[in-house]
Amino acid sequence: MALTAALQSKIVHLADEHWTAHVRDRGFVELVSGKEPGHRMADYVDDRTTALLKVHLDTRYEGTKSGSVKKRSMGDIWAYSGGIYNPINIKSGLQNMKGQPNIVSMQKLLHYVFRQWIDSYYLLIIKFDISEFVHISYLVDLLEWTDFVTYDAGPGQIMLHEQDFYDAVESGHVPPARSVPEKVEILFRLFKRKLEDLLVNRQERLERQEAMLHKFLQSDFVVDQTALCFVP
Repeated sequence: MALTAALQSKIVHLADEHWTAHVRDRGFVELVSGKEPGHRMADYVDDRTTALLKVHLDTRYEGTKSGSVKKRSMGDIWAYSGGIYNPINIKSGLQNMKGQPNIVSMQKLLHYVFRQWIDSYYLLIIKFDISEFVHISYLVDLLEWTDFVTYDAGPGQIMLHEQDFYDAVESGHVPPARSVPEKVEILFRLFKRKLEDLLVNRQERLERQEAMLHKFLQSDFVVDQTALCFVP
């Protein structure tokens, strides 16, 4: 299953060829010249790259039962390989930004794998250096790179440890060979641990608020702004 090595190479080649030719297009240059260029470029790069893959590969969009394109699909585009359609999530960013960007909903990813709808989840990441208008493309199966992700149980998002991830990719790191159940078990353990931490945190927060409520109800209500600061 999953994408063949040849198809993965083709996808990266298509992305590299396209953005090498268009990274200096007037529209793109103007787009990234304002504030927060990483956020501003996201939809533009997503739309252009999705259209590119749609033209050159056997692809589909995930649909609803009514026949319309599903909003907030697991994949921006689904590429046919190994007898199934495989989700590809297109991400863009700046090369000098190494944070923990949101990647995908943990619950949704687990949902799709538990139901055996997918056996991979590809990230096509295109990182730009807008000081020189060059780029680097990466294509990885997130399920193979679970050692480089974390999870925030509040918003429910899997996040990528960018610095460690890109250092590993650039050094030629090869993820350990694991079966799909092994990969998913790693994700589920992360999901469970972070969710348990969140529940403890929420319980502590509830207890603090209850203590403040008790103190509030035991005192006369008089507005006192001495602890606040105001400026003209």
